[in-house]
Amino acid sequence: MDKRIKLLDSIRAIAVKTPTNDVEVPESVVGFGTIEYKAQTCSACKKCILACEPAALDIEQTLNMPDYLEASIPADGFRSKNRETLVNLLQNLKQDSDTGEVQAISVPAGLPGYGSIAWSAEQCIACNKCIEACPEDCLTLEKTYKLPEIIGTIESPPPVTTPKDWEPFIICFVCWECSHAAADLAGLMHLHYPATIRTVRLPCSGALEPGHIMTALENGADGVLVTGCLLSECHYGGDSPKAGNFMQYDFVKFWSDIFEEIGIGGRLYIDFASAAMGIKFAEIVEDFTEKLYKLGPSPIPKKPEVQE
Repeated sequence: MDKRIKLLDSIRAIAVKTPTNDVEVPESVVGFGTIEYKAQTCSACKKCILACEPAALDIEQTLNMPDYLEASIPADGFRSKNRETLVNLLQNLKQDSDTGEVQAISVPAGLPGYGSIAWSAEQCIACNKCIEACPEDCLTLEKTYKLPEIIGTIESPPPVTTPKDWEPFIICFVCWECSHAAADLAGLMHLHYPATIRTVRLPCSGALEPGHIMTALENGADGVLVTGCLLSECHYGGDSPKAGNFMQYDFVKFWSDIFEEIGIGGRLYIDFASAAMGIKFAEIVEDFTEKLYKLGPSPIPKKPEVQE
């Protein structure tokens, strides 16, 4: 959980505007999502809570009235008979609540079988264990990330002025097998590309974690470039959908969408080159640098220890 807390703190640290939209999570990206709760069929057995290792679920001693007044009872009834009885009773008494004033009622302490499951978007790691443990099929995992709820309100920093001699500073993560060799080949061929790029070598592009990207941006990088082996030619998985570069491609897409929402869109990019593609590597760097020239300096306030 320390890792999750650090990740959320890092997102908040580089955010320059308040997000307004949830972010769609690619199917292959694990650890992020939204737990949807169907209160009407829940028997408050707490099995989901016991199965949740990061403690993202808890029981609240309340019943949300609109959930039950709008429930459709299946032809074969609910699995939980006490919950079916409750829904029938509340719907028979619906006319007494049509004013809309009653939104929730408290459950007396010690009354088993009733209550509502509360979910924490901050703590959830979308592991599916709560869903597997639920005997009533009350929980489902939706591939969306509730960014506005998690990040909250952001105070925008003052606009950044662009010095006349400014050049984008880029951190480029290169894979050990191919793109690092492509960068070396570009140098041996005396190909021109911006000197403000700094390469960081990784065993595989798939080994790159979000924390690495956000640390680079938080410490003064104007953009982060990720490069790896050609798709379908990863040295750690080949053409498998679970190969390192395939997985990283989806992760970068996900984090690019998050960065767009928090005001730093366009500053993360991924591309691929084989060891023999020195020219292609130089072109990738030049193209990304041109995009950053259009965006201007990073709006993320620099830490005092990295001020120029």
